[in-house]
Amino acid sequence: MDWGKIWIEQCEAARGIEDEFGTPEALEYLIGDKFINFLEAADDHVSFRAEIPAFVAEIKSIFERWQLAAYLEVAKQSEPFDPSLFEPRSHPILGEEEIEFDVEEVEEMRKDDIRQCTRDLLLTERAREWLLEEGQ
Repeated sequence: MDWGKIWIEQCEAARGIEDEFGTPEALEYLIGDKFINFLEAADDHVSFRAEIPAFVAEIKSIFERWQLAAYLEVAKQSEPFDPSLFEPRSHPILGEEEIEFDVEEVEEMRKDDIRQCTRDLLLTERAREWLLEEGQ
């Protein structure tokens, strides 16, 4: 299989998801997962890069522009990293909870979270450019 053409099957699957589970789930599947990952793969693979315009055209044939815009407003949003999740807590019956993370590990997780959020934001903005720009 030509992996650059995987988007064709993914669009077919999105239509089925929309029919069975609704538009929000289909958008999450096709845009939030498949298209975002496709854009990332296109950075390293020419065959993916060449297929972006066709993938975009097919996405636009499945969803209305307003649906894409509404989805992309909230796509990949996440809660801020909360280091307090890694602090020991006391329970009246169970006693104090043991935490197996030290300060350096928690800091590394925080940095990883920032990197992931940055990656998601940049890819979502690229998706927005492709899917919502008039010239595309």
